[in-house]
Amino acid sequence: MKKALKIVLSVLEIHFSSLLLFVLFLSMFLQVLMRYVFDYPSPALYEIMTWSFVWTVWLGAAFAWRYQDHIRFNVLYEKLPRKVQLVFDISFNLIFSFTLIISFWPVLNQTIWYKVIRSQVLGIPWDYLLMVLPLSMILILIHNVVWIYYEFDELIRGKRHTGEEKPWA
Repeated sequence: MKKALKIVLSVLEIHFSSLLLFVLFLSMFLQVLMRYVFDYPSPALYEIMTWSFVWTVWLGAAFAWRYQDHIRFNVLYEKLPRKVQLVFDISFNLIFSFTLIISFWPVLNQTIWYKVIRSQVLGIPWDYLLMVLPLSMILILIHNVVWIYYEFDELIRGKRHTGEEKPWA
């Protein structure tokens, strides 16, 4: 189960978002080519570019949370003893998880409501385009629960977990 979950997470957060990033740059390149060489800007390419950017950012946020590489203001945090840092981490992660759980259903319902709206050029229902938000909330919640477990384990047993090995390290 753990290995299957890792594979699914990797496919979504690494491979699918990499594909979307490639689509983003390809559509951006083609858009520049169409606009400045052929003097014919393509609204479809602009739409593809916009939505692939949105999906890449939200899946990238979940990926950053997976490795605790999100932006933090930790000037004072790093000066604290490790046990106090763990208490802060656990508290923040619990509050954040609680917030994600509470806001998930309203976000999902709002996303599904957008099926009545279609994108202007490609005609794709907005609920497909915006489904990345509830998806990224689920992914971040999964990673957050894992980090809460690691932090509790370190606080109780003193065994420090580093999480998964970063693919870029």
